[in-house]
Amino acid sequence: MKHQSFPATVASIRAVYGRRLRLQQYRELMAMHSVPEIAAYLKNTAAYREHLSAIEPTMIHRGYLETVIRRAPFQRYLHFCRLEQLQHTPYFRFVLMDYEIRELFKAIQLLSNLNASYITHMHTWLVPYTSFSLETLAKADSYDGILAAVAHTPYYAALKPFVPKEGAPFAFLECEIALRTCSLHLLLEETARTMHGANRKALEDLIREQVDLINLINAYRLKSVFHTDRETLHRLMLPIQGNLPRRISKALYDAPDVDAFRQILQHTRYGRMLETQGSLPDHLQMEHAFQKLRCRTAQNALRFSDHAAVSLYAVQFLQQVEVQNLATIIEGIRYQKPVPYIESLLTLEV
Repeated sequence: MKHQSFPATVASIRAVYGRRLRLQQYRELMAMHSVPEIAAYLKNTAAYREHLSAIEPTMIHRGYLETVIRRAPFQRYLHFCRLEQLQHTPYFRFVLMDYEIRELFKAIQLLSNLNASYITHMHTWLVPYTSFSLETLAKADSYDGILAAVAHTPYYAALKPFVPKEGAPFAFLECEIALRTCSLHLLLEETARTMHGANRKALEDLIREQVDLINLINAYRLKSVFHTDRETLHRLMLPIQGNLPRRISKALYDAPDVDAFRQILQHTRYGRMLETQGSLPDHLQMEHAFQKLRCRTAQNALRFSDHAAVSLYAVQFLQQVEVQNLATIIEGIRYQKPVPYIESLLTLEV
């Protein structure tokens, strides 16, 4: 892989992304009145025609439609990998790792739920591809059972420190951060091992920008909504060095309140990217603006990179945004929410 960019895969990724849902289509979807109407509309779009070809829109229910939509990015990922046999290249497992982490965390969250179990929520379409057995995970009725299911994987070391203590609440946030950190470390190590030059720098920059923005979103939320103290806030950040200098990150996390946080942010590269007419978005719009900035950085990487690894990393994130937008619209229509309210929850291209 060291001297290959996989141009056919890059071209395919760009072509698939070109068929994404556009602003006008989102608005037409928000004007629908039922889940079957949404399914019928999506079945006639370039983005979802293939994935919904076998379904009868009048018979589909919300849960199944969301399952099809959530499965679509993974089916596209498999298509991208097959074009140039990338499924045999360890690096390109990073997309699968994201799905594995989602399944693991879902199983952990459902352990204490007496009315639901992981087996009824697992994505069975992942079964042939995961590095651990989803069937074994589904049979786990304790945290030790989950550890046993992943004992041969890197996830074991990430999960081991969170064995529940009697009488103490489970540290869900810290556990999720540990899993995400594990996958990011593996991704960066594989990037350093298999890529070089401008392509390696482009991917590392994209990864580190996304880490910065994830941490900024979480820090802003924790300060503005939960008034979290700085020690706790530091503990809940991804411990991966982003593109922000450490001293700036520390100053942001240590800021005594959200106003001080905004003043420091305004003088960073991300603050300048967020500014409109010389000022940051207001408090209510700030988190949404961060999410849109994540999309913009991914779009730029997809537009300018000629390496499949960069393109795949970018498009995978952008597809997940589209999936979340559609899930929000489906729920909004289901509960008869006003269109302006639904649109305010979407992350749309500018």
